Amino acid sequence: MRYPALALLLFSMFLYGCTPAAVEAEYVLSDGDSAWASWIENDHLAVLLLPQTVVDGYAAFAQLDPAMAAVNLVGLASSSATRIKGDELAAFGGLAVTLAVTAKGVEEAQVDAQLCLEALTDGAPYLRKTLLADTLASITGQTDPFGVLETVKQATVFDMRTSLALSQNTDWEHMKAYLRRYVEEIRRFQRKE
Repeated sequence: MRYPALALLLFSMFLYGCTPAAVEAEYVLSDGDSAWASWIENDHLAVLLLPQTVVDGYAAFAQLDPAMAAVNLVGLASSSATRIKGDELAAFGGLAVTLAVTAKGVEEAQVDAQLCLEALTDGAPYLRKTLLADTLASITGQTDPFGVLETVKQATVFDMRTSLALSQNTDWEHMKAYLRRYVEEIRRFQRKE
């Protein structure tokens, strides 16, 4: 089902933290197939999608809570960690896809997570005044989720869900080093923009 993955991505744009000196990420776990970390650096929102199975596998290996496992894998300090229900994400994902189809003038089959994020970011000033903003605020705990999006100059999705796989012999230390290096490259990209 592709809507939960889109919904995960879309919620992440509302759930992040940052400070001028150090970047903190917002981690979101689900009872579905995806987890993610999102952060803003240099007015650029980055959303890193991960397979939830990788986070759960590392948590079992390291004997950590899944939220702490996500922080340990990605390597960015946490401003908060949230667990979202899959059915809520699926419902929001359907709305986000409809918004992207309407705003971007494309067919539903062409809509991916990046296009949904762009539609929400572009529409933030207008969506801020709708009931959708109230719904998202009640789900995310943010008082003004679209107001936060208005401050973002660029938003990019980095989808690792199909790039990472588990086996019985997964080298968790190697995977952690790989993910941390990948995040550092994303941050370097953000600083150059």
